[in-house]
Amino acid sequence: MPEERTGSSAEAGLGPSVAGDEYETEPLASKRRLTTLLAGCLVLLVAAWIAEVDPMALASPGAREQMLAFVAEGLPPDTSRDYLLGRTVRDGLLWAVVETLAISVVGTVLAVALAVPLAVTSAATVTHRGPLYANASPARIAAGKGVYRVSRTVLSFLRSVPGIVWGFLFVTAIGLGPFAGVLALAVHNAGVLGKLYADFLEDTNPMTTEAVAAGGATRLQAVCHGMVPQVTATVASYTLYRWECTIRSATILGFVGAGGIGYYLVVTIQRLQYQKLLTAIAAVFGLVVLSDWLASRFRTRLG
Repeated sequence: MPEERTGSSAEAGLGPSVAGDEYETEPLASKRRLTTLLAGCLVLLVAAWIAEVDPMALASPGAREQMLAFVAEGLPPDTSRDYLLGRTVRDGLLWAVVETLAISVVGTVLAVALAVPLAVTSAATVTHRGPLYANASPARIAAGKGVYRVSRTVLSFLRSVPGIVWGFLFVTAIGLGPFAGVLALAVHNAGVLGKLYADFLEDTNPMTTEAVAAGGATRLQAVCHGMVPQVTATVASYTLYRWECTIRSATILGFVGAGGIGYYLVVTIQRLQYQKLLTAIAAVFGLVVLSDWLASRFRTRLG
């Protein structure tokens, strides 16, 4: 009987203690969330001050007048045959739109080709960590870490250099034209896609990879049959998204002579030909809408 009373008193004592711990934890979590929110607001205010954010600047009479004058001078857009079609096949605004689309497609394909091997060597679960290296020697793990760090550094460098800088570099190397734009987009997006692909591989379920490896598969086979199927849909979706971004980037590359519709944008801006500029902007808008529609169709088929 004393033992039963002791047990009951212990259980009775345990109840309030647990409830008290929960009560103390909830206010602590609320304080942390409030502190994080206040810190985020402070960072935003400092960033807005550094960026000289002035919401009233757009509402000033001078700003409104300038924007209205710009739109008025661009109306109606120039839809003349010479401007849209040009005098030869490889001339005119419409050909520049087709050229921009071609640059984005080839650039994205080359970017994927460069990104895949870099992503494989940049994924820690492929090179030195996880179930594939449970029984690996220290020398093997050290070598894998070395490959991992080198690959990650290469990816960081490729995506840290802006696409327009890559475009200027390749225009200097091989001359004006769309091929320079293709190379610029391929190199920059290889860094972006490689980082994404590597992160996807690292987030795969290790149990699936371990099960494939336990069946006698080599490390490469375990990666191909254990990791890759888990990320295929995600990789396809993000690759299509980067293709959409590449179309917009290809437009900007025309400013450094890398072909595409950007050439018409820079020329019309320099010559203050606002009617032609408005037509070129409408063409870019149409190209972006088309790319969104095509990407949506591809995602539907993949799904």
